Amino acid sequence: MTISFDNPNWWLLCVVPIPILVHLVARTRPAERLFSSIALLRELVRLQSSRTRPKDWLLLLLRTLLCGCLAGVFLLPNLGGGADGEGGRALVLVLDNTASMGAADGQQVRMNRALSMAQAAVQNLAPHDLVNLVTLAGYPRFVFERPESARPLIVRELARTASQPAAAADVSAALQAACSQVDNLPDGVNGLVLLISDFQSDTMKEAVAAIENKASIRCVNVAQTTAVENTALTAMTLTPARPLPGQKVTLTVTLQHWQGAVAREGAQPLSVSVNAGNLRLSQPCELDRGKQKKVQFELTAPSTPGDWVLTAQTEPDAYPEDNTRNLVVPVADKLDCLAIATDRVQLGFMLRALENTPFLRTLYLPSMPETAADFVVWHSPTLADVPSIRARQAAGETVLIVPDFEKDTALLPLLSGKDGCIAGELRNDGGNWKVDFVATDDPSFSLFERAALENLGNAGIYRRLGADLSSAAAGAEVLIQYRKESADSVPVPALLRKPMGRGELLIWNMPVTARDSRQGFSPLYLPLVAEQLLQARGTSDEAEPVAGQDYLQITIPSGVDVAELRLLAADGTECPLVFQGVVARSEQPAVPGVYRWVAGDTELQTVAVNFPREESDLRSFSPNGSVYVQNAHSETQISSFGGRVALWPFLLAAAFIFFVVESLICRKPAEHTKSDLLP
Repeated sequence: MTISFDNPNWWLLCVVPIPILVHLVARTRPAERLFSSIALLRELVRLQSSRTRPKDWLLLLLRTLLCGCLAGVFLLPNLGGGADGEGGRALVLVLDNTASMGAADGQQVRMNRALSMAQAAVQNLAPHDLVNLVTLAGYPRFVFERPESARPLIVRELARTASQPAAAADVSAALQAACSQVDNLPDGVNGLVLLISDFQSDTMKEAVAAIENKASIRCVNVAQTTAVENTALTAMTLTPARPLPGQKVTLTVTLQHWQGAVAREGAQPLSVSVNAGNLRLSQPCELDRGKQKKVQFELTAPSTPGDWVLTAQTEPDAYPEDNTRNLVVPVADKLDCLAIATDRVQLGFMLRALENTPFLRTLYLPSMPETAADFVVWHSPTLADVPSIRARQAAGETVLIVPDFEKDTALLPLLSGKDGCIAGELRNDGGNWKVDFVATDDPSFSLFERAALENLGNAGIYRRLGADLSSAAAGAEVLIQYRKESADSVPVPALLRKPMGRGELLIWNMPVTARDSRQGFSPLYLPLVAEQLLQARGTSDEAEPVAGQDYLQITIPSGVDVAELRLLAADGTECPLVFQGVVARSEQPAVPGVYRWVAGDTELQTVAVNFPREESDLRSFSPNGSVYVQNAHSETQISSFGGRVALWPFLLAAAFIFFVVESLICRKPAEHTKSDLLP
């Protein structure tokens, strides 16, 4: 075991020989006295000298030790921790500064408690000890590539560290890297990974489980309670996702409540407000504790195209950062539609209706491109096309399928997940099939009068998929259905709608060419197709920039001067940019808020960054296994994490003892009797 010193001022040891110098130099001469006979005095001096000489040496020793102890106190010695490779120590400090660490827990914010613990651990190290710091908000950031003897730099870095409105990414990689730094230290250097966190279940549980059996890791849990009650706005969705100017839309706000340490029953009264441009709406609701609830608002899109910013709020609580959420909705004057068929003739009057719909930009292609669109109308897709259809629906697109009326192989895998085919039927007995609009209360039929729908339903149809479509359509909504020809006949759907992913699937089991259907000759056919597409729109619950992790970026439009391109925060602050070819991005990861890309006076794009949902759940856990977990509530509990024992308190106590003994010895005078002087 070695001894290290935190104070390098070795000149303080100069006080140790002072008592010796005083003892050697400062000799006193007794005063001269005239006596008739000094024989007795000489004997007295001899006896006095023989008795006080040991006492003087004892006082000299005590005073020298007293000065040495006082000098040692100022040098701040510690037992343990020597030079690098000679019993030294290395501390890799992993500090959780994610959003949940900003929650008020007990009498203090979790982050403040964590910083106190971290500073105590670093200050307990000697100047030559090795140290490194990694923070977890966003992507893990290591101050050094390996531990360095730079304790003052780490202390300054901790002073600048605060809780960030971001979740943690790659926590497992950060912990593995920290362990690797400790495992690769020089011989003789003892290493420790110190993880200070609230151990939030959603972000830390799996990562900590991977390192539970490592002896070089110690954990400090700064959460006062295992669960903090919290209410958050976790999602906002708009249907349709891209409305047309003046279109009626539905905004859905999702609220979530998490129980605290003491579970309570009953509902929590709340008020949810929505800002939509100049419009402000508010709606009271009751949220069951520990449950989720959706609150809907009926809105009207702005009358002009552009980005529409929607903001939802609820009453702030002890964790107010997640009580506000933003959504940016593009309002477009036209929507993109891809018409896919091997030959244009296959789409018949369906393609004519699409090309004449005022709000559509329709592009016919013989095969599916990589281009994204709002709508895809696909004639006779095959089994090989099913993955592409699912991918487009996951992206929020609406896919309308006109099946292969000979033998379809795509619908059964899409509807039921099972491979197979559905046989077509051809009516060649001189008759035709009629259809009924069974969902007349659906918004897609709201523009039509009842008599007009009946006339359209009586238009003759000669080809369709058979009754097998009915058994495969579980979970889909039947909007139009073929009339039963007998009481025991199986109803055959003519138009199905099924939400899939963030998009919707429409199955148009009605032929679109003049030889197989008479519907295309009706003037109502175009508005029927247009309304079905318009009402079967996906939601806006799409991937958005992740706070603290993703950078905001934009492809610079042609004709835009790079010098005029700016990224503005909600308060008008300009964000620094980095240019990479034709792409501009923010210099720092985004934090929650609404940002605008502008070029001069022209607004190019608006982007919303929201509080990370996973950081709203303030429930924590305690790891199992060999990891030492301590619920630390004071800085003193972390003092032993450096592996040293401070010696200055013992030296101070010893100095006090030496002082008391020296005082007692000096107070007791020497006593002599008459017999001492007589022979």
